[in-house]
Amino acid sequence: MVGTASRVTCRVALMSALGLLLAAVPAIQPVHAAGSGPAFRNSAVSGGGFMSVIAESADGTLVAGGDTQGFFRSVDGGQSWTPEDAGLPSMAYHVAALLTVGSTWYAAVGSATSGGVAQSLDDGTTWSVSASAGSGSPPIFDGTNLPGQMGHPRATGNLLGSDGSFLYAASFGHGLQRWSLTSATLSAGWQCVALCTSFLNSLTLDGKGDAFVSVIARTGASKGVYEVTGLHSKVGSKALSSSRGVSTGVQELLSLGTRVYAVGANGIGYWTGGKWTVLDASSHWYTLTGYETVSGSAPVDVLYAATYAGHGTNDVEQLLVTGTHVAITGLVPSGSVGTTIYGTATPWWEATNAGRAGQNLGPSAMIGGCPSSASSLCSGSTVDFFAGSSILMVTRDGGAPDELLVAGRSGVWHFDPAGSPAWLPAVEGLDSTFDLAVAVDPADSANVAASDADWNVLTSADRMNDVNGALAPPIFAANNGTGLAVAWDTSVSPSALVVSGGSRTSNASGSIFYDATWATGGAWTSLPVPAGVSSRPIALATHTISPGVDVLLAAFQKTGVYAFTGSATTGVWTLIASGTSGGPSISPGDTHGVSLAWAADGSAVFMYDTGTHAVWESTFDGAAFAPWAEVYADTGIAPGRGWVVGDPSTPSEVWISNTNGLGAVDTATCSSVCALPTWVTTTPGGPLATYASSSGDYVYMAGGGTAPSFWEVQVTQCATTCPSSAGFADPYFAAVASDGIALAAGSDGSVYLATLGNGIAVATAP
Repeated sequence: MVGTASRVTCRVALMSALGLLLAAVPAIQPVHAAGSGPAFRNSAVSGGGFMSVIAESADGTLVAGGDTQGFFRSVDGGQSWTPEDAGLPSMAYHVAALLTVGSTWYAAVGSATSGGVAQSLDDGTTWSVSASAGSGSPPIFDGTNLPGQMGHPRATGNLLGSDGSFLYAASFGHGLQRWSLTSATLSAGWQCVALCTSFLNSLTLDGKGDAFVSVIARTGASKGVYEVTGLHSKVGSKALSSSRGVSTGVQELLSLGTRVYAVGANGIGYWTGGKWTVLDASSHWYTLTGYETVSGSAPVDVLYAATYAGHGTNDVEQLLVTGTHVAITGLVPSGSVGTTIYGTATPWWEATNAGRAGQNLGPSAMIGGCPSSASSLCSGSTVDFFAGSSILMVTRDGGAPDELLVAGRSGVWHFDPAGSPAWLPAVEGLDSTFDLAVAVDPADSANVAASDADWNVLTSADRMNDVNGALAPPIFAANNGTGLAVAWDTSVSPSALVVSGGSRTSNASGSIFYDATWATGGAWTSLPVPAGVSSRPIALATHTISPGVDVLLAAFQKTGVYAFTGSATTGVWTLIASGTSGGPSISPGDTHGVSLAWAADGSAVFMYDTGTHAVWESTFDGAAFAPWAEVYADTGIAPGRGWVVGDPSTPSEVWISNTNGLGAVDTATCSSVCALPTWVTTTPGGPLATYASSSGDYVYMAGGGTAPSFWEVQVTQCATTCPSSAGFADPYFAAVASDGIALAAGSDGSVYLATLGNGIAVATAP
């Protein structure tokens, strides 16, 4: 086993011929995909994430903002969505609020102490972000509206408003701020209006020069509702009475006529004439919208509210307020929630085959549950870890229930009171999950598996056109775990699925599971982890050495890389030892900071370890691994994450990508002094994959950053010089790939990109 063979003294040096060819390759700019390049699209991994807010412009364009996914746009009433994140600095971007002023979109974006206000001048297609950078710059939004949820702007309420002259923002820690709509740039000119050190989680303007805001402590505890008067003259602020309770724990405010409505932990009510009136004393309301049909001293108002506490029929309700009387209609009766994606005949995987999601189908799956069973808002409930967020009225019928779109825990849901069933998931194209790894079965390209932060492991038997299973090995579910890595064991037929995961919040509870009957819902078998190892296995790679015998490599965070050699779940773990040049740190600061790859013939394994910013090699003679030898180390100040893949033609060659670009090193002619890679392109690097076919062997790179591009490097059978390379700019790829994390290619030419925020993108190789 490992450690018994003599150490290979391989060092880095490019083969002279390859080096000359690589050096001769000029910088290549991406070209638009027009038949020759890959045309990316969304996969069936749709709707499995939290959408914080949804809004509509005057022309009917819808924009939905994700908790971590940036923006999605719909021009057909929510029947289909496309990601529109061009201009954002990175994927995994929090969107806390949306507002349209004329033809311009504004959004509260960011998290913790970063972020600011984003703007779109082309109806939500592209965005520019003006980050918060001190006095006069945009305010900060970090979601400090729920205890324990700081940094995640889920269901943060209306945070933006406009009176036609100013854009107002309810900020976190800097009170009520405003910015003149005639200003030249969003980056400057912001002024605090009132409550300048307060944390606010909702804002509404009454149209008469006053504002109402919900004030909270940094920890999320409510401090009640305040009225800010004289916005156009002498500004003042005062706390409104909280004697009736509904003014505390407020999550959303809405101004209609002479009333200010509030929803929150103490029910639904309104403020007028110097007092609060309670309409619905049920707790845990989270979002509110509505309109007035009759004004005056006895107004008629139509309201819609959503909860996250499991009220059954009344998880979403209509409140028809006539004067001081209210008629409440629950809109989610039993049997009203469907499983077919709105606008299609396609069953939604999450609602039908996703295990716990299928069991929770209905209000709890639609809207969500509590952030913590210990929260005072949740009364001990542990239905879910998320909350409802936003309601958009598609119609305004004046009394009969309206057509609605409700955003929340599971994407967006469409409500049609005349439909049967009334509720359908409006998630077509709403790719909204953190997918951390993706792998294609080498023996059958139709089989694809992805590890996912929300769903642990997602599988498909038809090239990600459908998701046929959401699998949760026991320890993942028991520890609030997340899937981290996936691989295939091809030593058996059909191939078995190997997955790893661990605790979502700590460097513990690491586990690896094996399933030979995954396609039919077979049981998982736990692999025993190496003795004394308790950290998370963050990367996997497999290689079949003979029928029924497989070598599984697992990189355990902060610990090392172990090899498991054996059959199915029976085998022996051995550690790949450090060499004279030291050893990798196994990415101590980055759960996804290790890339493992086998050489094409199994003669070596390569690893990029972000913790050391280095590429490492261990040769393998079929029975034992040599100690790690350093191939290449990035000495840059911020080299960032990196990836490796073995060349599909030359077993001794390793391809490397990081922020420097994409390059190759051949380890066959090493000297005592290591040469640096020669970069094929200096485009910011991304995940790598290989594709071997009768027409040639290729290396693919999903380049990320602010201008994502897909790169193809042909490494064999070149017509003239080799390697030849080309970059392609595809519109869908550009919208989702700024934070790609893993790339895989099947033997049929299919390509899969896993992203941190926008699910899995699929294409056919160029």
